[in-house]
Amino acid sequence: MSTPPAPISLTSTKMRMGLVRTRDWIETLLLPHAERLAGVSFFACLPHPLLLPARQWLRGSGVGVAAQDVAPGTGEVTGTVSASLLAEVGCSHVMVGHAERRDVFGETDELVARKAAAASRAGLTPVVCVGETDVVPASDAAALTRAQARTVVAAVPPERPLLFLYEPGWAIGGSEAAGPAHAGRVLRALRDVTVGHDVRFVYGGAVVPGVYTRLRGEADWDGVALGRVAQDPRLLTETLDELTAQK
Repeated sequence: MSTPPAPISLTSTKMRMGLVRTRDWIETLLLPHAERLAGVSFFACLPHPLLLPARQWLRGSGVGVAAQDVAPGTGEVTGTVSASLLAEVGCSHVMVGHAERRDVFGETDELVARKAAAASRAGLTPVVCVGETDVVPASDAAALTRAQARTVVAAVPPERPLLFLYEPGWAIGGSEAAGPAHAGRVLRALRDVTVGHDVRFVYGGAVVPGVYTRLRGEADWDGVALGRVAQDPRLLTETLDELTAQK
């Protein structure tokens, strides 16, 4: 029997921290936990100007650096960042289609798929964000996320890795994660539409210690995306204890 892969985890700092605060966060929290973070393939999704310095600060730690967005193609468009440049500066992953970008900038499933394809061609793993905006029945959430995923799967070759992040918009920044049965139904829908692809699945949205264990009781999630937990020493330690206990 093959050994199941270790859990995977990530965080996005959004626009929350500038250069000085990001360096302080890395030096006082990530680096002291670097060995354990590397054990769950942890990476931090950062604003573009912070990628190069963060790579220097994290050098040799095993903690990865990823981008929060990418251009959808190779044309010369002012103000965008190409996937090839992100790969050149040392990114391993890039987020595409986050709920906030879908809402604020009107990003469509088709645009998200183009971004995922561009990232994949450059050797990056797209972190494809999917999820419903409002609280809806699990069947509706599953149908929506299945449609979002199907568009991306059609654009990325099956041998190229994908990471799907199910993060319901109503849970982002909230106090309550999606229930295990609800999230489990969504995961099963995502697995159905990605058969034959190199893909893993993580949950995000109001993740605190205990959420991963509850979700795993219903469905086989590969990991969790961390919000405020990644910036709280006690919560981060407890969550790492939880993730490593599942290895």
